Formats: sequence, C-alpha cells, structure tokens
Amino acid sequence: MDLAKRRNATLQTVNRFAGQPLVIGTHDCGKMVISHLRAMGHRPRIGEGGTWKSATGLMRFLRRHGGSGAACLDEWLPGRRITPAMRIIGDIVEIPGEPPFGCFGICINNGRVLCWLEDLDGAAIVQPVQLLAAWRT
Repeated sequence: MDLAKRRNATLQTVNRFAGQPLVIGTHDCGKMVISHLRAMGHRPRIGEGGTWKSATGLMRFLRRHGGSGAACLDEWLPGRRITPAMRIIGDIVEIPGEPPFGCFGICINNGRVLCWLEDLDGAAIVQPVQLLAAWRT
C-alpha cells in the first residue's frame, strides 16, 4: 500500500477514535486496531464468540486468541512484526499500559501514536517513550 493510502486510512481511524473516552467494548485499543486493520484492507479473523462488550469478555477473547493482544496481531498479521524503529504511518505499536491488557496504538507520524493512556480523558495522539513491539499493516 502506498503512503497516500496509508495516510488516508490512518486519518479515517484518527477521525473515528481521537478524543473518544475509553469504553471497553466500543472504544478501546482492540476495537481501534480491528477498525484500522479493516481500513488498511486487512480482514482479521475474529473467530467464534465474536468480540467483547466488557473487560471480562475481553479477557475471554484474548484467551481464545493466544492470551494477549500481541498474539492476536501475530495471528491476524502473520510475518508482519517489525522492529519498532522501522514503523511508519499506519503501523500498529504496543506500548506499556495498565495490566492485564496493555496498550496498542496506531502510528501517526513523527513518532507519534494514537492511543488511550491512563491519565488521558480520551484517545489522544502522544509521543511514547517506550515501544514494546510493532506490526506493519
């Protein structure tokens, strides 16, 4: 996918999620990542049992898909894990977050990421200090 298409898909994700308060099941990291993957032309296989509507449902979803959000992304984007330093607009990153779920975000530009963090009222574009993993979308 060329950079213009990556930018447009990322802008669509930013417009949908930026400023939205964290509500597990409708506006959370997982829902944002799934929506972004679809905007980028991927079709993540959610599997039986669908998605989640609560923190308990999210825990069940993660257990069915390898136990973590990173395992889900490895399943949905096989062979697409990259070194975080190689990320470009539209890629997905994992940053340290509140256990047990962690935090995933969408790369915007200049090292910035759209994500939810504990001290923010809604999804925001932030400059993360540490990146745990990254996936090319």
